[in-house]
Amino acid sequence: NTRVYYLKYAKATNLVEVLTGVSEKLKDEKGNARKPSSSGAMDNVAITADEQTNSLVITADQSVQEKLATVIARLDIRRAQVLVEAIIVEVQDGNGLNLGVQWANKNVGAQQFTNTGLPIFNAAQGVADYKKNGGITSANPAWDMFSAYNGMAAGFFNGDWGVLLTALASNNKNDILATPSIVTLDNKLASFNVGQDVPVLSGSQTTSGDNVFNTVERKTVGTKLKVTPQVNEGDAVLLEIEQEVSSVDSSSNSTLGPTFNTRTIQNAVLVKTGETVVLGGLLDDFSKEQVSKVPLLGDIPLVGQLFRYTSTERAKRNLMVFIRPTIIRDDDVYRSLSKEKYTRYRQEQQQRIDGKSKALVGSEDLPVLDENTFNSHAPAPSSR
Repeated sequence: NTRVYYLKYAKATNLVEVLTGVSEKLKDEKGNARKPSSSGAMDNVAITADEQTNSLVITADQSVQEKLATVIARLDIRRAQVLVEAIIVEVQDGNGLNLGVQWANKNVGAQQFTNTGLPIFNAAQGVADYKKNGGITSANPAWDMFSAYNGMAAGFFNGDWGVLLTALASNNKNDILATPSIVTLDNKLASFNVGQDVPVLSGSQTTSGDNVFNTVERKTVGTKLKVTPQVNEGDAVLLEIEQEVSSVDSSSNSTLGPTFNTRTIQNAVLVKTGETVVLGGLLDDFSKEQVSKVPLLGDIPLVGQLFRYTSTERAKRNLMVFIRPTIIRDDDVYRSLSKEKYTRYRQEQQQRIDGKSKALVGSEDLPVLDENTFNSHAPAPSSR
């Protein structure tokens, strides 16, 4: 007795192993168990999958056929899908102040602070070269020192004496808002990755001919989301999540290579459909003060400021990650969610077009999503 079962939702190749196990169990119950062949066939039971038509071809007696048909009907069901939306919010605020005074005398000595980035001896050499040559060129060793300095440098060099005031105030603000979202089947791993590959120098070798060969590796930075949802009873969703947001730090050293900022969360949470919950967060407050001074003289009230260099730095960072799953059980819900997101992005496009200067480009030249995409229904599929 041979029958063909055309599957609607399940994958035929995945059911062969399950049905073979069921048929073996049925044979065990009758006391006639036989070792199956590599194709999954037994003496009187053969189960084969046809990938082209996604169907199962089963040869078995009538009683086994009926029991296998019941198992197929229960397994060949529409699986729920889950829309997973993540919200990553990060706010960074930092400021710093560097202020110092350096003195020098050609005959006596100097009060020099190298951590200012502009030691007074180097500055004095640069001034001497400027007076002698009328400028500072790339061939001058002082060129590297002046070109790398960031901030204000003011002072005077007269006779044997010189004084140099260096000052720099910095203020950094960084706001990150990422809202990755992805739809996947129940119990199916899905991944989302938006970013770029950054080259990282991993090695360098010089040959006998003075040719330099560099070995470069690439690291992906951006927003990554991996999630495996499991729909449970009561419209609850178990989420196994790996979330990462990475970027290249602006203070990276060109010699040592880029510095990467990475925020990673890996955990599992149980959430009701449609609810937004927090996955994790970080509240970070960092402060640092560094004082370099001349002993005794730097401790004198008010006047001591002329004999010290002070560097202060403070940074605050708030990072929170939220997640919201939505169970999709039918086409109407899926269509409604898709239309909602489509309309939102189309409105954002339209707002950008309205804000563009027509003197630069006409609004008719800018691409925009079709307004009628979700107003036309696709024809119903024909039944087999």
